[in-house]
Amino acid sequence: MGKTKVQGKDGERLRMLKELRQAIEEVDDEGLLFLLRQAQVLIHNARVDRLAGESAGDGKAVSAPVKAAPAAGPPVSFEEAEGGKVVFLTIGGARKVLSADELKRLVRICYAAESKSEALRQLYKVLSQERNDILFDARIGSPGSPLLEALFSEIRSVYRLKDR
Repeated sequence: MGKTKVQGKDGERLRMLKELRQAIEEVDDEGLLFLLRQAQVLIHNARVDRLAGESAGDGKAVSAPVKAAPAAGPPVSFEEAEGGKVVFLTIGGARKVLSADELKRLVRICYAAESKSEALRQLYKVLSQERNDILFDARIGSPGSPLLEALFSEIRSVYRLKDR
């Protein structure tokens, strides 16, 4: 019974690989770059998870690239610089620079979406297309990430949309 299950998983993986290879043939260069970046994020997250599991499983202290939660302060914060032309975003231990226009776009998403879950999906999509470095460095792998939710909450608590 266990062997059939394993073969079933292997068969499913082979089917998905075949579909992916066929789909890739129809994707343009920009789409390929996006897929490659997404694959890099998934691989990185899997390695971090594996290292965390290995260090927890043997009871030994292992130096792994898994960050503990910061002792104090929010997981997401903003710091304006250069007279408001850029903003430093600290998220999940990563410090990133956002232009004023990039920040305005994120603020608009957080206020314009019909629901919080829709805003999280839109934030993830925009960041994955335009600022994948933020997702990668903060180890955000999906719209359901607690850090992405913290980003949403911090944006809503710090920034407001200006009346038109």
